[in-house]
Amino acid sequence: MTRITKEPEERREEIISAAEKLFHEKGFENTMMSDIAQTLGISQGLPYRYFKSKVEILDAIADKYSHEFLQMIQGITFGPDLNAKDKLDIYFKHIVECVMGLKLIPLLHEKSNEELHHRVTEKSIQSMFPLLRDLIIEGNRQGCFSCPKPEESAWFLLNGLNGVQGSAPINYMEGNEKMYEGMKHILMMFYRVLGVKEE
Repeated sequence: MTRITKEPEERREEIISAAEKLFHEKGFENTMMSDIAQTLGISQGLPYRYFKSKVEILDAIADKYSHEFLQMIQGITFGPDLNAKDKLDIYFKHIVECVMGLKLIPLLHEKSNEELHHRVTEKSIQSMFPLLRDLIIEGNRQGCFSCPKPEESAWFLLNGLNGVQGSAPINYMEGNEKMYEGMKHILMMFYRVLGVKEE
């Protein structure tokens, strides 16, 4: 049989895609590196040329989806007359569509993929932190927020958001209406921490 040679980046992406599919079907814990090789019809040792372990593949998948999520958020455009509170409201409104658009969501909320959920969330928090911190600083300057510690508050809110989802998860599979309802309660929490005055 003729051996198929592929460019390193192409092979790497192929391994990531196969692993993601297997994590969805079998769960992260039940997927072995040998399963990935078998799915692709390659030698057992080839995946190890690109990743030391399935945990490294997990990190690559987490990077991929946290980057995709951040790109969706950064793609939101604002009118020149909007203040920081308006922007925060718009972010929350669009997050539902962004999250629902990610194919990873069903995979993340399977019990067998708790480690993947943790890693994607951690990377998303790290990437979202500067955006939220700068928005808080902008809101303080405009007078629509009263938050003396923007950096600490940004970390607190992002990690708190993760905690809320972990202890009482929003049901992402019930559609946008349920998600909007859950996100509205979380937005109220943000308002309180940021010192937003009730209108």
